[in-house]
Amino acid sequence: MKNTAYIILIISFIASSCNKILDVEPTAYVSTDIALVDSTGVERAVVGSYSGLQAIGLYSRNAAIVGDLAADNLVWTGTTQEYGQIMNRNIAADNGVSEGMWTAAYDVINRANNILLNLPEIKYRSPNGKNKAEGEALFLRALMYDYLVSYYGNLPLRLLPTLDLSTLDMAPVGKTRIYEQITADLERVIELLPETNSNGRATVRSAKGLFARACLSRYHATGDAVFATKAIQTASELIAASSGLETSFAQLFNPAASSSESLMEIAYDVQNFNRLAQYYYTRDLNGRYEVAPSAGLIAAYAENDSRRAVTIRFDEKNNPYGGKYNDVAGGVDRVYVLRLAEMYLIRAEAMAYTNGSVDEIKADINTVRTRAGLLNTTADDIPALKMAIENERRLEFAFEGHRWADLVRTNRASQVLGIDQNHCLFPIPLSEMQTNKKMIQNTGY
Repeated sequence: MKNTAYIILIISFIASSCNKILDVEPTAYVSTDIALVDSTGVERAVVGSYSGLQAIGLYSRNAAIVGDLAADNLVWTGTTQEYGQIMNRNIAADNGVSEGMWTAAYDVINRANNILLNLPEIKYRSPNGKNKAEGEALFLRALMYDYLVSYYGNLPLRLLPTLDLSTLDMAPVGKTRIYEQITADLERVIELLPETNSNGRATVRSAKGLFARACLSRYHATGDAVFATKAIQTASELIAASSGLETSFAQLFNPAASSSESLMEIAYDVQNFNRLAQYYYTRDLNGRYEVAPSAGLIAAYAENDSRRAVTIRFDEKNNPYGGKYNDVAGGVDRVYVLRLAEMYLIRAEAMAYTNGSVDEIKADINTVRTRAGLLNTTADDIPALKMAIENERRLEFAFEGHRWADLVRTNRASQVLGIDQNHCLFPIPLSEMQTNKKMIQNTGY
């Protein structure tokens, strides 16, 4: 085992009254020699890595908000100025929300890397336990790189934990290299993870779902149809092995019941809670009302679309608010990372962009539409089907954080959002620019 393995625990900063980060430097490292000496320590480290997903910069808040706010599904209605920058697409490098996203994701990556570095020398009674720990660490690393790359583009590809200050400086690599690593890690994960796992932890179904998503993104980034084919094949495996979509869309967001459609979700309880409902609910309903459904999104739903009443609600003053998260007091709403409906639309998109069968593409779109109580799509050629898929994803996954990545992946963000191509990426956060001498700021910032 390495004798000097460390995790960065905290980034210290001085903030102004407007929460602007003025100075950032890494200040604390804690030795993990004692923690990672046996399988019990590894299990605790894996659990700790999952707990990192509950950070505000990830699934406890901004993974669900920023992807829709930076696009066209949400508008800023609150007091957090950084959300206003994101909605207006004039994001500063010292934007605290963006900073939190970057830091939280790399924190999980660092935790996973620490496990992977030490794991080979840990003794297990059976290989299954070690395989599971490796698979979960690789999955979490892949998930975080998939999260980061759609927002920031070129990234430092950190595959080892941060051991000391000398390892902070790392040049970014391109999106193609990031997706290469993500898909390679997930191919390994699929071999390692079990069919079932504890609530909120990854399984082989989770790994296949993320692999299908990443392969589709890699296809769009490279133009290599091999990855579209892999996306189709993997999504098809998951669909064939499933019992299909939930009959009712509302059932997906019923806090009293789990869903077989879930491929991966973040679980919360009274000790480990999120504040999503509070941020979406209006002030009359005891929320902060930081964000609200956009007029464009509201208009995009057909009146008879059953997803509309679940996704968008109205208070007594007719103010619209997001309805997928409803536990304002307790904050124990589940947050989906991957679900089966996405696999139908991944398969449809991969086929559409590689001139696949029109009938098969329509069948996948219609599966999702039928559950929503809608008639079959009227799109009847490849260009129209591409737009139908884009729209179906917008309606199906509103407030689940997909919209920005969808538009960036297909190179549609500039056209749909009316923004400069340079602003189809977020700026690299100021903290990274200050601490990583090899980092390069994204063009236009």
